[in-house]
Amino acid sequence: MENFDDNNQAKDLKIAFTDSLQVEESFYQAFQSCNIELMKDVWDQTDEVICIHPSATRIYSYELIIASWKQIFAGQEAVSILVNEPVYKIKQDTAIHYVKEELYLGDNNVASILATNIYQQTDHGWKMIAHHASTTHSESEVKINPNLH
Repeated sequence: MENFDDNNQAKDLKIAFTDSLQVEESFYQAFQSCNIELMKDVWDQTDEVICIHPSATRIYSYELIIASWKQIFAGQEAVSILVNEPVYKIKQDTAIHYVKEELYLGDNNVASILATNIYQQTDHGWKMIAHHASTTHSESEVKINPNLH
């Protein structure tokens, strides 16, 4: 991965990620710093990618996904993200990461998000091909309905 200066700007945003963990680290770095150029480099630049932001509809294609991140970054305050409870499923050229994102504004935890991030090895290194995030409730708030499945 490339070195970043004090402004979290990549010197050359043609990053060839060598594994899914590097892509994920850069994804959350781009998210926290509202760095759209780094976010662009994280995603595979095809129409086969998909993104689902919390409480939103599915977004297909690289161009539409990047447009959604530009909109999010335009109205976002400085946010810190703690990624925890990771579960990684990695097979050959595909990796699925299940994580819990804790979003903070200052010292205040403002959201808990469950996310599924899917990465694939491409001709240009590892890239994100899917991000699905949804808000969560504490375990005490969740009541299982046996008729759901």
